[in-house]
Amino acid sequence: MLPTFPIAQKILDEEWTKRMFAAKAKTFPHHVHPAVLPIVEGKSADFQRDDREVRPLKMTLHQVTARHEFRDLKGLTLDMFDRKAKELGEGLGKEMWKTLTGAIEEAVKETGNELKVKRGELKKEDILRMLEMGTENFDERGNPTRQLVCGSEFAEEIKRREKEWAADPDFQGKVAEIRSRKKAEFDEREARRRLVD
Repeated sequence: MLPTFPIAQKILDEEWTKRMFAAKAKTFPHHVHPAVLPIVEGKSADFQRDDREVRPLKMTLHQVTARHEFRDLKGLTLDMFDRKAKELGEGLGKEMWKTLTGAIEEAVKETGNELKVKRGELKKEDILRMLEMGTENFDERGNPTRQLVCGSEFAEEIKRREKEWAADPDFQGKVAEIRSRKKAEFDEREARRRLVD
């Protein structure tokens, strides 16, 4: 039997984890990750939607693998160790993106909350409609927590339009009215949830 070196193994495991999750965070940033509640036990779970419908939670196993051929009984070099950890981290991040975008696509199909905007043709009405869609959550200070995940070109277009439309009091008033209504809906939902909990 080969000797074991628990302290060295612990150091290697920690370094592997650090490198792998750093690569995952570059591919699938932490701020994009939706809020997650831990599932304590069991192979199945369910959740209740805002409309009170109980749905089964779809849990699927996602795997990412990497291979390394050990020739001449040589192990991983530090460079290869670093590369393999990053490869797995990037693969994990890509799997998480697939899962998230798949869930979003499914929700869009079901709710009909779809907004199609042609490149370079973003209008004020599109932004107002986007704000109207779905439910909105707020943090402790009353700031909306909704995130928009989009490509860099569209993000730049939104920033550019936002600067242009900041001087339009009518548009700003409509945005404020929608946010105020969404905040009232959120407060009502939270009060009802606390009564049930």
